[in-house]
Amino acid sequence: MLITDYLTKECIQIFLEGNDKKDLIQQLAEFHFIQYPLINREEAMSGLFERENLLTTCIGHGIAIPHARLESCHKISVSLGLLKTPTDFDSLDHEAVKIMFLIFFPKEKVNLQLRFLARVSRLLSNNNLIDNICHSQTPDEIITIFKEYEAKHFHSD
Repeated sequence: MLITDYLTKECIQIFLEGNDKKDLIQQLAEFHFIQYPLINREEAMSGLFERENLLTTCIGHGIAIPHARLESCHKISVSLGLLKTPTDFDSLDHEAVKIMFLIFFPKEKVNLQLRFLARVSRLLSNNNLIDNICHSQTPDEIITIFKEYEAKHFHSD
């Protein structure tokens, strides 16, 4: 399972701007719905903020992964936002978020969700990768960075 099996350049927003965590999540979600119009907006937004209210989805090192399992989602769908200004997400390490992954999973696929989140977390534990992503200027650059990193460190499973 590779991130680039699910993340496409059409789902990457460079220089995402917002006032706060909630605003940024809403903006990236609206961007996501353009590519995935069958996802129910109300269910998705409710799921994202229910999860976020339980515990921050910021995993540290400037990365947040808001996510939800949805009835209206039939396959993993991923969007990435590269924030123009690092923003507070109530991170446990107190580091402002620079990169935000928004992920929706099919409601019944709990194991898939856990495996995919573990893969994303592992991938984004590499500081060099994070720096390269943060200095990217286009979605194509970000896809290339992920593909090169995955080719070195992972295989499709």
